[in-house]
Amino acid sequence: MKRSAIHLIRAVAAVLAITLLCALASQAATSGSISGTVKDPSGAVLPGVALILKNTALGTPYKTTSDANGYYSFPNLSVGEYDLTLALPGFKTMQKSGIVVDMDSALQINVSMELAAQSQSVLVSSTVAAEQVQVETVATHLGEVVSGTQMTALPLNGRSYTDLLAIQPGVSPVTTLTPTSVIMAGVTGAINPSGDLNPGDVSIDGQRESANGFMVDGTDVQEHMNGGTSVIPNLDSIQEFRVLTNNFDPEYGNYNGGMINVVTKSGSDSFHGDAFEFLRNEMFNANDYFDNAVGNAKPSYKKHDFGYTIGGPVYIPHHYNSNKEKTFFF
Repeated sequence: MKRSAIHLIRAVAAVLAITLLCALASQAATSGSISGTVKDPSGAVLPGVALILKNTALGTPYKTTSDANGYYSFPNLSVGEYDLTLALPGFKTMQKSGIVVDMDSALQINVSMELAAQSQSVLVSSTVAAEQVQVETVATHLGEVVSGTQMTALPLNGRSYTDLLAIQPGVSPVTTLTPTSVIMAGVTGAINPSGDLNPGDVSIDGQRESANGFMVDGTDVQEHMNGGTSVIPNLDSIQEFRVLTNNFDPEYGNYNGGMINVVTKSGSDSFHGDAFEFLRNEMFNANDYFDNAVGNAKPSYKKHDFGYTIGGPVYIPHHYNSNKEKTFFF
């Protein structure tokens, strides 16, 4: 083989390795996990239990089997709601539904299976309220998750998720940046990388605003000139975001303040979308008392914020893609 061909193969291998590492890093930053132990009514561990975890929106199944110690694990799960089914001959088939996986979450679900006299199954349904107060006993980090439903239900002038950072414990909406701040040699003044939106310059646990990290779908989007984020997704396109304030994993070791992690929505196995307009107009406002006294009209103020989202499955002929139900767009 010629030397040039060898160099080409090595270069391709290096690119593939880097791509794989980036993909793994992205998964670690935007995914969660479920693990636990399966036991019988007496408390003895059950090896060989077949477990199937299914994403209710995407229909994606994950399969595993409990080991000799009854332990099972589903790592690197995308954010969403899941159903877990457990089956073993001689025991009732058990299903747990409504399991919510958030980003950076590590859920521990231990299961005790019941003996089956005949063909029987047990269904355990989890409510949204119960999942929201579930205590993580595996992950060490501290931080609050804000869902897309909560974000869109709150009135936000500008509709930026960064306006919600200060509602988290330990987060203070303060910044040391002023119009006279020296950003770098020969450059002064506060730079707003997000246009008219709030760049998210906050102090977390007393650290400087430049000590915070921002990630969108596992990609670093911090504005490195003066802190804050350089990318603010459409509010309706965000699945959820999480502010990690303490004890987060080594993958976030580049920052000693906090870590703001955003996950955007993905399509599902059915078509969904929305369209919106947020309107401000002086006709909705009362006039100032003193302007009324002298007959002055209300100042003109009109603002329209339009947008839409749409997502769903991508239908590809079977001879091109045998897993067409696993291909989605948003």
